[in-house]
Amino acid sequence: MSHRPAKIDVATDPGASLPGAKRRKVAREKLAGAARSAGSLVKKGAVLAGDLNRDGKVDRQDARMAADKGKQLATATAAQAGKMGKKVLQHDMGKDAAAGAAIGALVAVPVPIVGPVAGAAVGAIAGVIKNVRSGKR
Repeated sequence: MSHRPAKIDVATDPGASLPGAKRRKVAREKLAGAARSAGSLVKKGAVLAGDLNRDGKVDRQDARMAADKGKQLATATAAQAGKMGKKVLQHDMGKDAAAGAAIGALVAVPVPIVGPVAGAAVGAIAGVIKNVRSGKR
């Protein structure tokens, strides 16, 4: 499917030889038809993407299925992150990064633009740098 605008050929396009007002009306009608076609395609795409049980419509059952899948993924991700976190915290660098992240998050809470997530990231980086410079590894 091409995303280039259609070229109007004055010799073959009946609207091109019309007076200004009629030409604009023809152009409006063509644009309206194209918009309807695009809207129909978007609707079909949304149904295909959101119809998880393949019954031809997006409804509460699909939302419930999506929520259940989200819970499964979140649980699996949290379990994996917990396992990785235990391994990381067994090393001095991981401990320093975690301590720096905690301090950075607390310090950044009252700062309106930064926020706790960015503060935690900066704190974790500072903790790793401290660890590398002290030679603990």
